[in-house]
Amino acid sequence: MENIRKANTAIAIIILMVLSVGQSYPRSHPGEIEDMKVALYSACSKKFPITEEMKANAKNGIFSEDRGFKCFVMCVFEEVSLIDDEGNIDESSLIAMADGDMKPLIEDAAKTCLPNIAGKPDSCEVAFNFVVCSMNINKKLIELLPV
Repeated sequence: MENIRKANTAIAIIILMVLSVGQSYPRSHPGEIEDMKVALYSACSKKFPITEEMKANAKNGIFSEDRGFKCFVMCVFEEVSLIDDEGNIDESSLIAMADGDMKPLIEDAAKTCLPNIAGKPDSCEVAFNFVVCSMNINKKLIELLPV
């Protein structure tokens, strides 16, 4: 059950980031948002390949503890300029990117999760732990499954 929760968290945060970026531009169309998701997946899977099994498991709510998957998640944060080289997530940018009914969810996640992930060994662990914590705050985010 814990693996399912972690998988849902990672995927929800990834899609949230993509949708938030898309929402920050006027009149984004669903096709544009889908294109952004594809572009982020493509860029990050080239840097940090994830297996088809990891991807399939993620679709079924099973989250891989694999280092490559953790770094894939970090890459998504990096691609949208939400994490620096030291593994600090930019809270103000994270909140600024969120829009509509996603904004309070991100605000809650940032307020609760960011202090709890400080001091993790590297940016891959930070991103991974942020998404795990965020899903624990609001499981509704699984509806945004990007894979």
